[in-house]
Amino acid sequence: MSFLAASFLMWFLINLSKEYKTEVIFDLDYENLPQEKVFRETPTNQIRLLIKGNGFKLFSTNLFSKKVKLSLDKYKRKKRKYYLLADEQSSEIQGQLKSGLELLDVLDDTIHLNLGTFRTKKVPVTFTNTIKFKTGYGLSNVEIKPDSVLISGPEDEIDVINNIATTNVELSEVSEDVDIKIDLNISEGFKNIKLSDSEIQAHIFTDKYTEGTFELPINIINIPSKLDLKVYPKKVTVTYKVGLKNYSKITEDSFEIICDYKSSVDKGLTYLVPKFKKKSNLVSSVRISPQKIDFLIQK
Repeated sequence: MSFLAASFLMWFLINLSKEYKTEVIFDLDYENLPQEKVFRETPTNQIRLLIKGNGFKLFSTNLFSKKVKLSLDKYKRKKRKYYLLADEQSSEIQGQLKSGLELLDVLDDTIHLNLGTFRTKKVPVTFTNTIKFKTGYGLSNVEIKPDSVLISGPEDEIDVINNIATTNVELSEVSEDVDIKIDLNISEGFKNIKLSDSEIQAHIFTDKYTEGTFELPINIINIPSKLDLKVYPKKVTVTYKVGLKNYSKITEDSFEIICDYKSSVDKGLTYLVPKFKKKSNLVSSVRISPQKIDFLIQK
């Protein structure tokens, strides 16, 4: 039995000392990506090489982790397609192989690259929320810091992004100011986009709300010059809600009401519809009464 084992070992060692040609799959790393370029998709991470060496070298190569690097500064472009000819880096690959191994051929010569042009721009942050206040309270203002972020990535993806939204904030029974950190939300379709900040700090100002009213005149627009138009009523009542902190800031000049005569005629209406031409952004739940204005054409 020991004689058979010794014979097998001798045969095995003799065969390992011979030279062989074989295909070996190496893990692939990339380096020297040009500064103005960015990967849109991760390229292949393996490459097949035909190498020659004695059995000892090949056996140890297959036994342990094997990796080679390719330089991306040698990429080529045809129209809008990018690719790398690995065979052009044969000498560099040979230098990364173990001593005693010879590179005969690069079997995966053409490596396709999905590259984009790198770009950076500044976009505003949009605060999204679902905030429910206690009865009599409401949102006075929101301050976010930073109010804008730098985004960077492939140019074609950057071009279609005009803002970055926060993740939705859900709060209930709010009756006082709130400070909260909120993550920024980048769509899964923009996996190559990097943000300068991953979160923002939001200060949510809460105020007790009260109701206010004004009786305001109506301005009729788009009346033919030869038409004598009489309307009733001549004024409307504007009712609104506003936080106590801003109550004194709301005046009659905070609103302007118009009725478009031509719009009513075009729609076949026998009345005018009052609408806001101007409305303060400090108010909420704003309504006009009445919502129909009668008119009479005098001949």
